[in-house]
Amino acid sequence: MRTWITARLAGWHLHGLSDDLTLIATELATNAVRHGGTPARITLALRDPSTGPRRVVRLEVEDSGPGFSYRSHTRPVPVENCTGRGLLLVDTLSSAWGTGPTATGQLVRAELWA
Repeated sequence: MRTWITARLAGWHLHGLSDDLTLIATELATNAVRHGGTPARITLALRDPSTGPRRVVRLEVEDSGPGFSYRSHTRPVPVENCTGRGLLLVDTLSSAWGTGPTATGQLVRAELWA
């Protein structure tokens, strides 16, 4: 997955987004498998907005798990915990992100401005 994302970004001449986007993708894919308990479908798209100067790279991770409320997963995590900070990283590294239900589960998306 990381190699695929890095190659796609290189093809779009967006090398500078590679580290952040591969970290985000790894977190979201891991969450899909760990918490959703199912394989994940990952898509990556470059969108040229009709208004404004910025292009947007959008990553989507979809699984057929039960879903979750992202608000409940962005609270402070006790220092002694070894897990629980992944979505805080996604929130910090992405320009925008969110979740939504699908017909078979849920979709988590993250966007980075190019």
